[in-house]
Amino acid sequence: MNVLLIMSDQHNPMFTGCYGNSITRTPNIDSIAKNGVMFDTAYCTSPLCIPSRGSMFAGRYAHEIGTWCNSSPWDGSSKGWGHFFKDNDVPFCSIGRNDFKEGCDSGIETCILGRDRTSYDVHSLYRDQASLPRLSKLNQLRSTRRREDYHSRPFHDFVIAGRSIQWLRKERPMQEPWILNVQLFDPHPGWAPPPDLWDYYESVINIDELSEKYFDTEENLHPYHKAFASHHCGLLTNKEDLRKAHIGYHSHCELLDRHIGKLLVTLEEENLLDDTLIIYTSDHGENCGAHKMWGKMNMYEDSIRVPLIISGPKVQKGVVEKTPASTIDIFPTIVEAVGLEDSSGYRGISLLKLAQGVDDAPKNDFAFCEYHANGSPEGLFAVSDGKYKYVECVGARPMLFDLVNDPDEMHDLIVTDPDSEEVDILVERLRGYLLSVCDPVAVNQNAKSDQADIRNMLLPTGQLEEEIYTRGYERNTDKLVNRKKSQAYLRS
Repeated sequence: MNVLLIMSDQHNPMFTGCYGNSITRTPNIDSIAKNGVMFDTAYCTSPLCIPSRGSMFAGRYAHEIGTWCNSSPWDGSSKGWGHFFKDNDVPFCSIGRNDFKEGCDSGIETCILGRDRTSYDVHSLYRDQASLPRLSKLNQLRSTRRREDYHSRPFHDFVIAGRSIQWLRKERPMQEPWILNVQLFDPHPGWAPPPDLWDYYESVINIDELSEKYFDTEENLHPYHKAFASHHCGLLTNKEDLRKAHIGYHSHCELLDRHIGKLLVTLEEENLLDDTLIIYTSDHGENCGAHKMWGKMNMYEDSIRVPLIISGPKVQKGVVEKTPASTIDIFPTIVEAVGLEDSSGYRGISLLKLAQGVDDAPKNDFAFCEYHANGSPEGLFAVSDGKYKYVECVGARPMLFDLVNDPDEMHDLIVTDPDSEEVDILVERLRGYLLSVCDPVAVNQNAKSDQADIRNMLLPTGQLEEEIYTRGYERNTDKLVNRKKSQAYLRS
């Protein structure tokens, strides 16, 4: 069969109808779930664009390929999907941003409207200093607004969706199978939706009715999450910021859904639905103010949990699958879908038989996620079995959450039940899963060593200073210092 992989940017699954949100209008994503299998506990491999996308396309965890942060994009040297499908003569087209290293040999046969990473997010190169408020993110958040001229401008996703439709109608190989990866930008910030969406969501959103996680206190946060809340300005935002952000984010989730609808209509009109496996996912989530967090880059569910929905030939309809899954499983799933044997030795398992309801289908015991970038002084590692999530914080105490009885993650069991034998047993079991993947201390050391090398590489060229200045800091390469104008803004 053919495969259409649709990947969005920064979509928290809880902002869809099929995952239980009664406000967000996502009829097209919901239709994929209605006609397929929705994985309820699916995770990205790292809650940041470059490591998440690089890891997924390389079929390896971020620490295995050195994609630590947004300063270390995947260079293709480890080989990945593109190389595998090229070697096996399966046409593979990717449309939209990949976020690989500029000039990377991804192996992907056809890249259209691709955008590689050419800049360095130098925040991750200064993790040894105390987190500074990243005021550009606060400005971006407070720029959320009703955009009158939205429909008169060719925004990114209109171009990506239109080009993908053209490929499906006129350029797809007539022989089967083929693979098309469509990478949409929404609902990544900034959020400036058209008037019809802004007005609708402004009329239905009541901030006072949001769950308690949106009113979490700084005192309740783990020290590492507190550091990130400071970095991404969660400690500086107010209730009005939260209200506008939710209007904007809901709106852009619906905009995303509209583009997905265009792709589904095209499949139907081209008589491809019966022969095409559809997979929808995202590179990571969005906190949208939960736990005083904005963006991603932390280990709360809002950040690391992603939508993962599969529909197509022989796939069960309307099923919610509780087994843990990961974006690392997408590659082996596609391999099986196009009729190949997965001899690659890459990470992950095929989810196809599980989606088709086969009794002895392979299942994951856990999903793994890691983070090695700005806002966190040391490495973070999470493992989830779908019921409990353990977070290892190198250099600090761990975290443990009961995802069934405490879905908002308000009660860290390490703190609330420190003498519980049951908690000790859970920690030992879940940490065993983590150690089966990597040594957290060693990986953390490798990440910081590589980031130091990147900093030293950029320093003599002058690019380090320019990247620092571009992001709102003084031209000081020893440490990040907010510019005087920014410091005045902080005091105001």
